Amino acid sequence: MRSVLIFLAALFIHEAFHLLAGRVFSRDGFRVLFVPGGFRAVWRNTPPEKWSQCVICACGPAGNLLSAAVFALLPGRYWIYSELVKANLLIGLFNLIPLYPMDGGNVLLVLLYSRLGSTRTIKIMRRIGCGVRIFLLMAGLALFFVYKNPSLFIAIALLPGIQSMKRSVNQLNLNALIRRKQRILKKKAYPIRHILVLKEVSLGEALLLLDYDQYHILHIANRDLNILHCITEKNFIDTMIREDPGKTLEEVFNLQE
Repeated sequence: MRSVLIFLAALFIHEAFHLLAGRVFSRDGFRVLFVPGGFRAVWRNTPPEKWSQCVICACGPAGNLLSAAVFALLPGRYWIYSELVKANLLIGLFNLIPLYPMDGGNVLLVLLYSRLGSTRTIKIMRRIGCGVRIFLLMAGLALFFVYKNPSLFIAIALLPGIQSMKRSVNQLNLNALIRRKQRILKKKAYPIRHILVLKEVSLGEALLLLDYDQYHILHIANRDLNILHCITEKNFIDTMIREDPGKTLEEVFNLQE
């Protein structure tokens, strides 16, 4: 029971640093939800700039490592100090692992998206995540057989998969497109890209097709490649904000053949 309370105290420190950074670097902040694999942060409205997201994610592990240093330097040789040092080091270093949705994975996701775009980011994160997840599951099994402790195996097994990561990339994409309006108005001219997309494609899937440095016009077609409807990027973004990203283009725009 004592070790559980120590662990919860370190976890509270971790989330407190996240919340503090969120108040400083995000206008709307975020909510912390409890999920089977631990805690998950959800932006209240529009996410902040990408660099702010990285800082907010990094502040959790940084807070644990800073707390571990503080407890290690406190005078006296009380058992609780050493236990808090171990718990904070464990949570801080564990969250730096480049596995989504850990803090290290979130930072890597944002950095890759900024350099490579959505499609390549998902491919790279999937490969990294698969390798890291397998390694940690094997380590979790080893801990279970040697020390009868299944906590690592259970924590990794309950982490969200690829669909959750795609939703985060979609959010980054949508946020970038929303903020791009100011760049277009400033330049007064911007390249346009036309995209042909089938009507059964979902809003979330269509969002991944949009580039960061071009304005888009989407031509929605049936399987005979007959154009059923055309929408601008602005119409598409407005639709994404109010509709479920899992809905198909046919459902959202009530297409008639």
